Amino acid sequence: MQASTCTRGAVTGAAALALGALTGAPAMAAGAHGRGRPVPSGFRAQSTTWPSPWRGWVLGTAPCQAGQCTTVAKTRDGGRHWSATGAPPAPLAPPGGAGVTEIRFVDARHGWAFGPSFFTTSDGGRNWRKAPLPGDGRQVISLAAGAGVVYAAVSPCAVGQQCDKAPSVWRARIRHGNWRRVPVKLPARPATGVVLALHNRTAYIAVPGPAGQADALFASVRGRRWSPRPSPCSKQNAEALVDVAPMPRGRVALLCVGDAGFSKATKHVFRSTDTAKTTSDAGTTPRLGIQSTLAATPEGTLAVTSVSSGSWLYRNTGGQTWDTVLSKADGGSGWNDLLFTTDKNGFVVHSPAARSDDGGTLLATHDAGEHWTPVKIGRTAASG
Repeated sequence: MQASTCTRGAVTGAAALALGALTGAPAMAAGAHGRGRPVPSGFRAQSTTWPSPWRGWVLGTAPCQAGQCTTVAKTRDGGRHWSATGAPPAPLAPPGGAGVTEIRFVDARHGWAFGPSFFTTSDGGRNWRKAPLPGDGRQVISLAAGAGVVYAAVSPCAVGQQCDKAPSVWRARIRHGNWRRVPVKLPARPATGVVLALHNRTAYIAVPGPAGQADALFASVRGRRWSPRPSPCSKQNAEALVDVAPMPRGRVALLCVGDAGFSKATKHVFRSTDTAKTTSDAGTTPRLGIQSTLAATPEGTLAVTSVSSGSWLYRNTGGQTWDTVLSKADGGSGWNDLLFTTDKNGFVVHSPAARSDDGGTLLATHDAGEHWTPVKIGRTAASG
C-alpha cells in the first residue's frame, strides 16, 4: 500500500564494505551484484513486493561475516526461481530503531526500502541510495506505488521520539521524481499509523481513530482531487479503520477492528463498489487475533491476517461468511505484506525476520488463499 534535504549518492566500493560492517548490511548492498547469484543459505523473509504477477522481491536477512546481514532476493518467474540482488545499506529495524522493515517496487527498476529509514533504487535493486524525505519528514511511515506514481506518508518526528505532530502524505511521478504534498489534513495521532492503498490511479489514505475518535478516510480517483469518505466502523463498539484493500473498477474493502479482549477482537469487514462512498456488510471474522490486515483478489475474494497470542489467516469468498484457513500457535509471531498478484496467486510473510530470531517464511497460495505453502527462496538462482 510521501521538499528535500541533501541527496546522498549510492554507496559503492570500499565505502560499502565499511558501511556494511557497521550497519549489518552485506557488501553486495552497494553494487557488487552478480547476475544469478544464489540467495544465501539461511535467508529469512521480512517483507515482500510484487509489481506484477511474475516479478517479486523479498527483503530479509541472512547469515554473514558480521552476523546477520540485510539481504534482498528477487524473482522474475512468479517465485519458481530466486536470485540475490543488492540490498539497502541498513539493518532490519528493531522496534524504535533506525533501519528498514518494508520493500516496495513499482516496476522492474524502481523500488524503495523504508520504515523508518528511506532508500531507493532505479536499477531493479542492484544499487541503493539513501533518499531525502519530502517536506519536514524524519521517517517514512508507509508507502504505496503503482501506475507510475508513488505515495509516501512521513512523520516530522524522529525515530523513538514521542510525537504529537501530524504526518503528511506526498505523491511523486516515477519519471519526474518531484514530491508534491497531497492536499489532505491528517490528525496527529502518535500511536497510530497511516494506511496508503493504491490500485492503478485510485488511491486511499486512512488514519484509524482510537478510543472513540473519528477515523480519517480520503479517496482520489486520479490522485489530484481528494474527497473525504465516511468510515463504516462503529465507534460505539470502539472500532477503528485499520486497513483498506482496493480492487478494480472502484471496488474496495475496509477493515474495522474493535472490542478487543484477551487475544481476541471483532474484525468487521465492509465492501464498496463506489470508492467507499457507500458500503455493505461483509461480515466479521472469527474473534481470535487483534492486530489485523486486509487484502483482496481482483475478483473480490478477501483475506485477513490477525495476530495476538497466535497468528491466524481468515478468508471470505463472498457474502458474510469467513473461514479460518491458517491457525498457528506461534506465540504471536504474526504476518507481514498479505497480498494477491492475481485472482488465484498471493503471498504473505509469516513470522517476519525483524520480529523473530528464527522466523521469516514466505508463504504462497495458488487457489485464492484457501491453501498456503512455504516458498523455498534460497534453493536455486535465477538468470536475471
